[in-house]
Amino acid sequence: MKFVASIILLLIFIPAYSQLSDAEIHDLKSGRVKTDRSYIYTLPFPKGSKHLLIQAYNSGFSHQGEISLDFKMKQGSGVCAARGGIVTSVKEDSDEGGLSNAYLSKGNHIIITHDDGSQAMYWHLQKDGAVVSVGDRVEQGQLIGYSGNTGYSAFPHLHFQVYDKDGKNIATRFYARKSVIYLRPGKWYKRTQ
Repeated sequence: MKFVASIILLLIFIPAYSQLSDAEIHDLKSGRVKTDRSYIYTLPFPKGSKHLLIQAYNSGFSHQGEISLDFKMKQGSGVCAARGGIVTSVKEDSDEGGLSNAYLSKGNHIIITHDDGSQAMYWHLQKDGAVVSVGDRVEQGQLIGYSGNTGYSAFPHLHFQVYDKDGKNIATRFYARKSVIYLRPGKWYKRTQ
């Protein structure tokens, strides 16, 4: 079992940046931030906690063609709003998960719509793991739920993904390591903000 888990983690760390331009690939791989005015997110876990980023944008295991992030978290770890907004969707009734398409609709999640119309999605929460309800206004850094292993998931983690107001999946930059960066897989990140 340890061998299988090691192979899965190895595959996760192999980025496949095929959907991005050369400039975007360079920026994301280096962790550098282009000169832009995009929103700066807070890491989606409690201040002072530290988590390993196991998959990033277009990673080879399950993020091919997808701009999303997976943070390894123990079951029941706190999940916080990376940006403030209104809770527009909550699912927390599932206790099922695994690596089969049959589990795709079983993922507990919270979706927050931001003031500019973009949406952040927090997936794989534990059963009854939301502490917010649809219609609640949440602030950046506020506890919204608890991580789990529901839906299409090999182990407990948090899947984080953002779409702009037009429904385009977008890369996000974060306050991390005393600067503003795009996160990279295989690195530990501690929330200090």
